[in-house]
Amino acid sequence: MILTRTSYPLAYDHVLPDVTGIDGDSPCVVFCPGFNSTRQGAKALAIETHCRQNNIEFIRFDYGGHGESGGDFAKGSISAWLNDTLDVIERLPKSRQVMLVGSSMGGWIALLAAIAKPKIVGGLLLIACAADMTRYYPSRLKGLPTLSDESGRNYFSVPNEYGDQLPYRVYQHLIDDGGAHYLLDQPIDLTIPVRLIHGVDDDVVEWQRSERVLAQLTSKDATLQLIKNGDHRLSNPRHIAHIQTALSDLIDLGE
Repeated sequence: MILTRTSYPLAYDHVLPDVTGIDGDSPCVVFCPGFNSTRQGAKALAIETHCRQNNIEFIRFDYGGHGESGGDFAKGSISAWLNDTLDVIERLPKSRQVMLVGSSMGGWIALLAAIAKPKIVGGLLLIACAADMTRYYPSRLKGLPTLSDESGRNYFSVPNEYGDQLPYRVYQHLIDDGGAHYLLDQPIDLTIPVRLIHGVDDDVVEWQRSERVLAQLTSKDATLQLIKNGDHRLSNPRHIAHIQTALSDLIDLGE
C-alpha cells in the first residue's frame, strides 16, 4: 500500500486485527527499520507474523529513498526519516496508541518520535539501538575514498558487514543533519515503558550504546537485555524469540 504525501509516497503494509471493528484499546505495533534497510527484513516479517498470530494491529513501512517508497536516498536524513515515521503513526493506525519497534537507526528514530508524540507513542522496543549514530561516522569514515554519484554528489562508500548487499552510501548531508537530533548528552525525557535488546557481539553498534540510552532515560520502567553471542542483526530464531517476548510484555502493559 502507498501513503500519499506532498513530498514523496511511502510504501507500507498494514495488518488489522481479525475482528469486527477496533475499539482502540489495543495498541498498534509500528516497525521502524534501520539505515539502508527496508520493511522486508527478517525482524519486520517475524514481528508481523507474531502480530498476526496474536491478533494485533501492525504496520511496517519504508523510509523515503528506501525499498519501494519514493524520494531520493541522497537527500535522506534523520529529520526526513523522522518525519516519515511521524506521518505513519499519525495517519495510519486504527488504534489510539502505538508501540514503536526500532531496529538500529530505527531505534534512534523511534526515540525521537516518542519524544515528539508522547500522546501517541505508548511504549518502545529498541533493538541494537543506534542512537546518535552520525556522531560516530567521521571517525569510521576516515580514510575511505570520497566518490560521486550519477548527479555529482559526494558520498562515502562503506563496506557492508554482511556481504550480501551493496556497500552503504553515506552522504555528508546525513551526517550534518544528525547533529540536530543527538540524545545522549542529556536526559531522554520519556515516562513510557522502554525495552532495549542488544547483542554482546554486535560489531556495528556496540552494546554500550544501549547501556547509555538506558542511563539517560527518565522512564522508571526501562530495561536492557544483553544477548550473549548476539550480533547486530539479531535475526536467528533464538533472537527473534527474545524480541517477541519483549514485545508481548510491552503490549500487555499498554492494554
